[in-house]
Parts: sequence; structure tokens; C-alpha cells
Amino acid sequence: MKTNKSLKNWRTVRKLSATFLLSSILLASCKKEDSAIGAGINPNGLNIFTTDTFTVKTYSEEVDSITTDETSTSLLGAYNDPEFGIIDCGIATQIRLSSESPSFGNVVTVDSVMLSFAFASIRYYGNVKNMTFEVFEITDDLIRDDQDYYAFSPINTTGSNLILAGSDTILAKPYTNVVVGDDTLSPQLRLKLDPSFGQTLIDNASQMTTNTTFTDYFKGFYVKVSDPSNLNPEEGSVLYFSLEDALSKMVLYYTNDATENKTFTFNINSKCARFNKISFNKSGTNVQNVLDNPENGNEKFYMQSSSTRAIVKFPHLLDLYKDKKRIINKAMLIVPVQDFQPDVFDPTVSLFIAKAKTNLVSDLTIDYPNFNSFVHYDEDNKEFRFLLTREIQAILNGDRDNTGFRIYPGSFFGSSIERIIFSGANSSSKHKTRLEITYTEH
Repeated sequence: MKTNKSLKNWRTVRKLSATFLLSSILLASCKKEDSAIGAGINPNGLNIFTTDTFTVKTYSEEVDSITTDETSTSLLGAYNDPEFGIIDCGIATQIRLSSESPSFGNVVTVDSVMLSFAFASIRYYGNVKNMTFEVFEITDDLIRDDQDYYAFSPINTTGSNLILAGSDTILAKPYTNVVVGDDTLSPQLRLKLDPSFGQTLIDNASQMTTNTTFTDYFKGFYVKVSDPSNLNPEEGSVLYFSLEDALSKMVLYYTNDATENKTFTFNINSKCARFNKISFNKSGTNVQNVLDNPENGNEKFYMQSSSTRAIVKFPHLLDLYKDKKRIINKAMLIVPVQDFQPDVFDPTVSLFIAKAKTNLVSDLTIDYPNFNSFVHYDEDNKEFRFLLTREIQAILNGDRDNTGFRIYPGSFFGSSIERIIFSGANSSSKHKTRLEITYTEH
């Protein structure tokens, strides 16, 4: 495909996650601008025009098959967004032995069990307040290799919550170091599990001869928050964790027959299968309205990681070549953001744009030929500006199909949960999505 990389069915991009954090006639204004460009070649000058009168269609599409396994960021929490509905994120993960065939002693008493998750570089989204957590034992086999897991993949668990009674409600502190014994450690969420769970593991130490034997015996954890449906609008947050960080682990604290205080660590590492379990309840929301009725995206359209992508099309773009051919000097897609204060759900800070090919396949554009070409949010003007000069010229020349564009988050689907509300092409707000083209006639 020449120099352009392809974004194939989103099943293939799950491991590309990074912690970065993506319809109608517009106001008629086509004018001839004074310019000295080319005066040395053509004494009469070149005719330079700028127009933003193109018909633009804006709407949103639902993403229904996003894989979420082994992303660099794991998502835990829930929030209630008045525009997008209730978002609920949980973590399913294996744990592995730090050493095989451990020797615990003859008489062992488990004092405590601590499950900890280290925060990622981007640490949360939303409004962090007290959350009530639940931890369940998974009964399904989790498979690291040759197995895809999706945001909607089912999880079967035992019925009992493994968190120690009275320890389930916690105020996460994403920017506060924690003290463990004599050590000061980087910020992390620490969930205190029932010691009886740890006692069961040690009583079955015969299942710890190898990691394979252990993961066959203990399938893993499903960690979630309880009752997201009870959240009021604009309440809640999703915490972002790095599970392959050395601080993400489970530690047993126990005393053996020699009355020694000891620990044993279960790791969460690159050999562990894991995925983000994400559910979206969009019922009755403005997002669902646009998904069901794309024409309503002319007013507002939406993008949400792992769920919804924004679509922009220029159905009559080829009319620019109807009477004569022109040289495109600059083409800029300007997409305003409805970023209101004090909205706790901030827009994501970077996006990229891709050329739609089929329902499941996109191409990176000629102007942005690789995944490092992110466009950053202009907070002052509350907009994103995508340079599409070469892409638009290629469409007009017939080298690229005029199939429209998809806007994606800077951090890939499955590894973030940010969202954006865009002003559509026929928005009632002052600023609208538009395509601005400067071209030359001679």
C-alpha cells in the first residue's frame, strides 16, 4: 500500500496501546485574496482563493469488536457521563508465582493479603472520590497467547467477594506515595484481601510446583467497582494502572512454625493473560441518539475510546474540480470541541485521523503517515486542526477515494476511556466543523 500503513480490523491493534492520550452547508465565504506568491514568475500574480463552503457531514459510529487484552494501561472504575451514559471498567488478570515450589513451613498462619496495582503515567479520568471495590476469583481459563479478549468478553467467577470485610471502600490517591514497612513506594491502589483466601492458597501449596500448575488451579482475579448504576450524573472516575510494573502484585504476609514473619509474592507480569472488561450503558443518551440517527450528528457528534468514533465526510468535494483543475495550497479540517467548565470529563489531549476504507479498515493519511503524528488539543481555541493538504489533493486527482475520515484517540481503543463532544457541521454554536481550503488558479 505504498507508504501508508493500514489500520485493519481493530482486533489487530490492541497491543499498540500507549499512555498518551481522539453535514451540511457551512457559512458561505469564498473570497479572492491578495498575494505576491509567484509574482517573480508570473507578473500578473497567481490567483489565490480560500473557501470553507464545502458540505460537511459529521456523525458517530459505534465500535463493537475492540480487543482489550495485554494493553499497557488497565482500566478500573466507573463514571456517569450525562452525554455518554454509565461507563464501567474492570480488570481480569492472572497472577504468577515469584518462585516455583515455595516452602512456607509446617504450620503457617496468613496474617494479611495485599493486592496492589501501580498507577500508569496518566492516572485517572473523571472525579476521584471514594469507590467500593470487589475482587472475585475467575473460573475461566485465561490464555495469554493466540487468544483475543474483547471489552465485552464474559467473565465467570466464584460468588464471594475476596476483599476483607470493611476494607472495600477506598479513596484512591493517584499522586500520593505509599509507605509499606520502611519503604516509600510510588502511588498505587492497595486492596486488602481476606486472610482466609491466602490461607487457602498456602493450604494448597502442592498446586505451586510450577506456574502452569498454579494458573490451572487459580485462574486469576476479576476486579471491579460495585453498583455503577448508583452514580449520579458527573460522578465517578476510572483509574489507569500499569499491571506490568513491579509494584503491581499480590503479597501474602504470614508467620510459619519458626514464628518468623515472612512474605510471598505473586507477580503480574508480561506472561500473565489479562484484559479490560468494559461496559457502556448509552440508553437514552445523546450519544445513542446520534448512533441511531446519524443525521443528528450535524449538531453534535462524539468520540469515546473503546466505544465510539467520530466520522467526517465531504460528499461534494470533487465539485472543486467541476469547472477547472486547481492546485491545493493548504487544506485544514477544523473540529471545534464543546469543552464546558466545570465539566469533570476533560477532552483527550491528542487525536489522529485516518482515511476510511471499509467498515473495518482505515488507512493512515498521506499527511500523517505514522502513529506518531498526533494532533494536540488547542485549549485556547477549543479545537483540533487536522492538516489534510496532500490527502485532499490526492482525492481531487483521483488517487484516493473520497470515503471520509475517522477520528481516533491518541491512546488506542481498549487502553483509555476519555471522550470528546464535537460541534457538528450544522451546530447551533458559533464554531462548526468545517474544511478550509486555500487553492491556486492560474
